[in-house]
Amino acid sequence: MHQPLFHRLAALLLCSACFLLPPAQAAHPAAPLAEIAVAAGSWQGKLLYNDYASPGNMVTLPTALHVSLSQPDTLVLYFIYDDGPGKIVYGYDQMQFDLKAGLVNWRSGDNATDTQRYTISGVQSNAAGTQFSLSRQADSMLIQYQLTISASSIVMEKTEVAAASPAVFRHRYEFSRQMP
Repeated sequence: MHQPLFHRLAALLLCSACFLLPPAQAAHPAAPLAEIAVAAGSWQGKLLYNDYASPGNMVTLPTALHVSLSQPDTLVLYFIYDDGPGKIVYGYDQMQFDLKAGLVNWRSGDNATDTQRYTISGVQSNAAGTQFSLSRQADSMLIQYQLTISASSIVMEKTEVAAASPAVFRHRYEFSRQMP
């Protein structure tokens, strides 16, 4: 006689506990942002930059780029620069895109605390890819990037604008997808 009562109390307790549980979470992570997911892969190209030591002197370095997604909204960029005979230079960047807030948190190098926040001032998508216009104020300097991502190319250009001065070209990356 006590056994059926015990089973009923156990079932009632189990049902009551179900109402106290938090709602079920999705079993799978969110899909990557379509605007940046196409960047994942290996790329070959070049870096063209305005030499800081000799302004106006343009330097071109052959550059490889490997891109992956660490989160649905975050690109990890690994650069390999050929800086002359026997000299290879590496670069590491991480870009977290918050399209709703219109922001990109951009971390360069291996210093986890060196993150810069850029405002997304424009996003244009078409059959050729997606172009992001990014900017941030650094003291009296406006730093601007144009980042274009497509299935076949990545182009990233940086300019700087000092107060009441024209934009100054700093560097431009141009990459084509590396075929296996």
